[in-house]
Amino acid sequence: MRAGPKRRPGPLLAAAALLAAAALSPRAVPFDMDEFVAYHALGCATYPLSRQLNVYRERCVDDELRPPLFPRPLPLRSYLYVGSFPVVPFYPFWRLFRVPVAARVQGAVFFLVALHLFSRLVGASWGTTLLAALVFPIFAGAFLVDTGPIGISLALLAGTLLMVRRAATAETSHRAWPPAVAAGLLSFLGVWVKLNFVWMLPAVLLYGAYERRRAGWGHDALRPTTVALAAFLAAFLIPTVWLMLARTPEGARYYDVVRLGGVSADPEAIATQAGTLAGYFIDGSAAVPRVLSLPRQAIDVAPGLLAAALLIWAVARARGGPESFWLAAALVTFLLMLPSARAWAAHHFVLGLVFVVLALAASLRRLGAARPALERGVAVVVAAYWLSLVARWPAASVDPRDNAGKDRLLEFVRESGLDRRTVQLHVSWGTYYIAHLFGDREQAVLFSRKFPEDPAMLAGARAAADACGRGVLVVTRRLDRLQTEAIGEVLGPPRAVHDFGDWWAVEYVR
Repeated sequence: MRAGPKRRPGPLLAAAALLAAAALSPRAVPFDMDEFVAYHALGCATYPLSRQLNVYRERCVDDELRPPLFPRPLPLRSYLYVGSFPVVPFYPFWRLFRVPVAARVQGAVFFLVALHLFSRLVGASWGTTLLAALVFPIFAGAFLVDTGPIGISLALLAGTLLMVRRAATAETSHRAWPPAVAAGLLSFLGVWVKLNFVWMLPAVLLYGAYERRRAGWGHDALRPTTVALAAFLAAFLIPTVWLMLARTPEGARYYDVVRLGGVSADPEAIATQAGTLAGYFIDGSAAVPRVLSLPRQAIDVAPGLLAAALLIWAVARARGGPESFWLAAALVTFLLMLPSARAWAAHHFVLGLVFVVLALAASLRRLGAARPALERGVAVVVAAYWLSLVARWPAASVDPRDNAGKDRLLEFVRESGLDRRTVQLHVSWGTYYIAHLFGDREQAVLFSRKFPEDPAMLAGARAAADACGRGVLVVTRRLDRLQTEAIGEVLGPPRAVHDFGDWWAVEYVR
């Protein structure tokens, strides 16, 4: 009797390690409020008092859209330019954990899903694809501290590319149109998540042409290719136009709100954007730059140099191979990003970097086939660089708005029952979106930086608290901001002050 194929424990152990690291990551990397922006619609649906009482900044009704042919608004957004679709995959994690670490675990799961899909796309092993994804720490970091949202966008991109390949290489129209429709719908979901998904769509179309050329451009291919392209465009454009024509509560078209901050052809502006994005290539320490700043060292150019060496070797060894295509896709994507006023953050950079990672995966697959010892050497170099980041972590500086004090404060509010005994007023950037998503079902979370100076707003918040038989809890990063005449007149003296380093929770009237 023949034994079945032997299962290799490596991928399972690596996946378990990634999930464990994500679950433990808040101890080393505090949460950033923007990790939770994409799920604001979930908080609006789950916490009715917050939806009813927060008539100030970030109101739930402000994010609703009324699409064409619909008589009433729908919760299609979580933020001004972020759609509510990310709530769908996040909901099971939210239900399971009920604490902010849910976002980190979801990020690790998206990373694993993306690795699996990318490995199928490139034809490399899972381990080789993981190695490619770890060359630039910012790539994995964007999944862990996902302020994009990035994880869902790149998973949708990977699915789109796989469907495009199936459609482009289909021999008949009957087999070409279903995957093309799937690719179009996945692309629409990507645009619904965030409009900057369109930066990657030219690369998607070029990939279809690339795969069709590899399969052969014979006369028999004309009809299925035409049908596939038409099916993709119809499946993508019809729902996308429907979404973009939706009206905001102010009556504006959604497209006018999310036009990526405008486009500029000014050479100086483009050069500035290029410099910002190039900086991420040459600074390997920028793993999670939104939250942590690690001490810079000369070794931080190592990821960029290693990637350049691998790619140059692979392109020279096989001209016109997949490495060349993925690099071209990266170049096209970055060129499209440069004129946009919003293409400056790390999570924007990763939307172009993903194609470099695919090129690296293809290069490492080629290297492993030709010189396995060198591929193992690359793994050693990558591991050594990651260890250098770990060694520098104790000296890292944290953005004051993101430091761990706010995480301890919000945990205290939940565990002490203040979330159900008070109406929360968040007056500093950094806590609102987290508090809005986690806590007692009857919690009331309000947000405005103007609360300390505006007696009318304070009076409204106090009246709401009195009607519910609750006190008022003010959450702030600057205690001196609460020493105002308005707070003294409306809320009176504090009943209790809870100090969490750079963050404070102050209880008022009962």
